[in-house]
Amino acid sequence: MIIKDITNYIEELAPLNYAEDFDNVGLLVGNYKTKVSGVLVTLDTLEETVDEAIAKNCNLIISFHPIIFGGLKKLMEILM
Repeated sequence: MIIKDITNYIEELAPLNYAEDFDNVGLLVGNYKTKVSGVLVTLDTLEETVDEAIAKNCNLIISFHPIIFGGLKKLMEILM
């Protein structure tokens, strides 16, 4: 399974066009083609959350409060 498979499913449940203007939604960091080794679901993305994801071999964090919120919107590799 790749990240895009998971984001597609989440976006079926919660379409991106339902987001408010101030919401930062979708994949913020990474590449949709990355194979998922594990998923960590959290309310807030804090440094401790990232450390926990690493310790549990989770390379995808699904968060209600994203790590990037104001100003900067996302960092992604461009898909070919």
